[in-house]
Amino acid sequence: MLAHILWLFPIISASTWLTMLCSMLGHWVTLGEPRYGRMRPGQTIPFISDIGAGEYKPIFMTGSIVSMFFLNLSFYQFLQRKAHGSQACTYLSFIFSIIGSLGLVLLSFFDNLDYLSIHDSLVAVFMTGFLLSAAIICIEYFYYRMSDKIYDPALVTSFAIKSSFVIVELVFIFAFRVTAAVGDAQKNAAAVLEWVVAFIFTGYIISFAVDLRPSPALDKRTDTHHEYQQLEMDMGPISRIMI
Repeated sequence: MLAHILWLFPIISASTWLTMLCSMLGHWVTLGEPRYGRMRPGQTIPFISDIGAGEYKPIFMTGSIVSMFFLNLSFYQFLQRKAHGSQACTYLSFIFSIIGSLGLVLLSFFDNLDYLSIHDSLVAVFMTGFLLSAAIICIEYFYYRMSDKIYDPALVTSFAIKSSFVIVELVFIFAFRVTAAVGDAQKNAAAVLEWVVAFIFTGYIISFAVDLRPSPALDKRTDTHHEYQQLEMDMGPISRIMI
């Protein structure tokens, strides 16, 4: 029964993340688009962390924690369910996901008002962690597609989403870093790009719903994989002698 509702975990994560972002923007607009402490001269659009460092900080922290909890829970369930490719790659991707999640949760606590240098470093940890995690998963999918005769359109969809996430996010992050570094005149552009990067991240989270949806082909393959492992354990020393 649980296997049929696992896809809800990434939906909860994505919904929490999207709701948090929209509520932060809505809060800023409702207040009359005020300026925040770190906004530069001529900057009229705040960064996410500008809003998250003020009275909205508890919401920013709570939304980050909840969304990352359900995202990594989804990843763990995906790891348990997976029966293709290299387990080492999947575990490594999971580790980078945890690192990225910790970066996000910590940067929501270490705001850009009182802990600017720490905050900027944690932003880099967040972005790098999830980009590496997604890239490794894409390698996994490529390996699976090239070495396995089973064709699952849903897995192809998941691969397309995650690979697109890596490519698009790299482009936007590069543009964000350039505009953020060139001077005060480009701060609005940098802020817009940061919001775009954050919203695109929602798609990456939702892609795990594709991975965790009920799939007879994958479930059958997973059951066969587990049965083979159990057979090896039951045979014990006999299997080693035969080998």
